[in-house]
Amino acid sequence: MKDDKEWFCDSIQTYQNSMYTLAIGILKNEDDAQDVIQETILKAYSNLDSLRNRNKFKQWLMQILANTSYELIRKRKPTSDIDDQWDLQEPEKGIDISTKLTLRETVESLPVIYRTVIILFYYENMSVKEIAVITNTQPVTVRQQLLRARKLLKERLSKEILEL
Repeated sequence: MKDDKEWFCDSIQTYQNSMYTLAIGILKNEDDAQDVIQETILKAYSNLDSLRNRNKFKQWLMQILANTSYELIRKRKPTSDIDDQWDLQEPEKGIDISTKLTLRETVESLPVIYRTVIILFYYENMSVKEIAVITNTQPVTVRQQLLRARKLLKERLSKEILEL
């Protein structure tokens, strides 16, 4: 059991930034994100025996986090006070800070499901198949959501550029 505890703690440390990125991306609120992360860790540890393959821990953990986040959204009216929560150094290396801010703000303005798939795909480098498991959808649905999200991003970013 001690090995499981150590492995679990090490794994949580490894994925803490990914958990934060997804939670803040979905919830757009620091306090809610922290609460959901804590609840996710508790749920994951309590249900560790249901994890069949340790190699899929990140996917399993992110699914718990997404479900817990959506559950909170259903229970509460979402808030939108977010102060520079995303790491502006990742994942758009080589892009100036104002472009990163514009991109982040545009991603934040997307509906929650599009925001979720964009964060998981581009910021967390997860596959369509992994995202499908996390969001409880089919891979074809994730691909459609990514296409729609990219289209919305393109439209909103083009509009932003034209306003400059």
